Amino acid sequence: MIKWLQPYHKDFYFLALALMIVSLPLSRFGMSVAQFMLVGNWLVEGKFRKKFDRIRYSTPALVLISFYLLHVIGLIYSSDMHYALKDLRIKFPLFFLPFIMSTTEPPNKKNFHILLLLYVAAVVGGSFYSFGILMTRDIIDIREISPFISHIRFGLNVCMAIFVSVYFALNCYKEKARLKLVFVAVSVWLLVFLVLSRSATGFYVLSVTGFFVCVYAIVKLKNPRQKIILATAVILVPLILFSYLFIVVKKYFASDREDLARLEIKTPDGNAYLHDTIHFPVENGRHIGIYICDYEMRKAWNKRSSLKFDSTDKRSQQLRFTLIRYLNSKGLRKDRKGVESLTEADIRNVEKGIANVEYAKKFSLKTRIYKLLWEFQVMKGGGNPGGHSLLQRLEFWKASIGIIKQHFWIGVGTGDIDRAFEKQYEEHQSYIAPEWRFRAHNQYLAIFVTFGIIGIVWFLFSLLFPALYDHKLHDYLYLVFFSILLLSMFYEDTLETQAGATFYAFLNSLLLFGRKK
Repeated sequence: MIKWLQPYHKDFYFLALALMIVSLPLSRFGMSVAQFMLVGNWLVEGKFRKKFDRIRYSTPALVLISFYLLHVIGLIYSSDMHYALKDLRIKFPLFFLPFIMSTTEPPNKKNFHILLLLYVAAVVGGSFYSFGILMTRDIIDIREISPFISHIRFGLNVCMAIFVSVYFALNCYKEKARLKLVFVAVSVWLLVFLVLSRSATGFYVLSVTGFFVCVYAIVKLKNPRQKIILATAVILVPLILFSYLFIVVKKYFASDREDLARLEIKTPDGNAYLHDTIHFPVENGRHIGIYICDYEMRKAWNKRSSLKFDSTDKRSQQLRFTLIRYLNSKGLRKDRKGVESLTEADIRNVEKGIANVEYAKKFSLKTRIYKLLWEFQVMKGGGNPGGHSLLQRLEFWKASIGIIKQHFWIGVGTGDIDRAFEKQYEEHQSYIAPEWRFRAHNQYLAIFVTFGIIGIVWFLFSLLFPALYDHKLHDYLYLVFFSILLLSMFYEDTLETQAGATFYAFLNSLLLFGRKK
């Protein structure tokens, strides 16, 4: 070890941790720089005998590292080494973060709390920036508001930051009213932002984790009054949400607004209407397929837009169908009068591929519900699921199960998962378009496909053992992180990107090894 650097190693280590935790929601480049800083500091610090003694006796760290080594073993039966090496590089944090953080002296309690405060500040800053994009730009896809990391990964960070803010409000600053109020306000803002960003994954993860935490708190609380208040909230909040959902769904499918036996056959201009209640579903409580006159819509639309009626919108969808759905959502007939009733904002919405007036609302929970209901109808009608998140996932999961049946024991190997999916889609003539043929979008299925039954069992063991061994499931911060992680992996390939792998490896290592016991 270089002696004159000895007094600075702890400071440099803390600086690297700070850069890493701030970069989790904000910067992939920052994550990479922080990783180099951690490795460099570890090497320059020396004391290798002491460090290797630590790792040798740290069973949880060895178990975590073994999961990465499983990927190395998977190289033996991989044919696509280029993809395999890329996957090893993306997932390298799964190896070196537990290794370095379990062999380095952890920060004290004060510095650990500073790291958490920096994390919350970074997530709040990112949410403000994203909100600014939402308010000032013409957004076609809601994912555009997350320029730093993927929309879903940022949503996971928002969920974690909410629970960390609650930790500060109820634990660290419960006697300081002003600071407590600040963290309550931060929690509320991040919850509002999660709704505004329409992050279905984030909202589902937050809701289920919040439910688990509340039930755990009810069991642990000793004050009967607090137990009753929390138990009432646990019952009422889901009840209110499900009641709202029931009302929205009922109104969406309510189709009694039109007497189908007395539909008019002619438009006010004397042209024939098409009424099709078989091939078109109900949306916004109205039959999409009634009162359609293509002749009048074409003439009226082509006068108002540079995008032709028989072309595609900016999302490469048939503009005719987008227009029909949009008119239907506004309660207008699909004829000349209906098109002429549209405002300039409505015309721009249709051009952008917004097929329902509800989708254009920036601050509406109903928007996401309506999209899911539409996806359900497409699936029910045997439509192409390409571009629809829920339907696509069902196809991805179906393809995953098909591959698993063929490679049950040891999977396809570290490098061949992409090829396996391509082959599966081709052999079963999937009606998903090639540009939408992605992988599992479920981390458990992805591991099963890659390493078989042996791999998925070891993966689950590597997740559960460190938490159980160190009794971390009794620790609030670890409990919420663990819940967020496990829930996210049902709906996403959480570990298949740099942001996701680093989110798991760093926060897991920080909460296991990065603070004094």
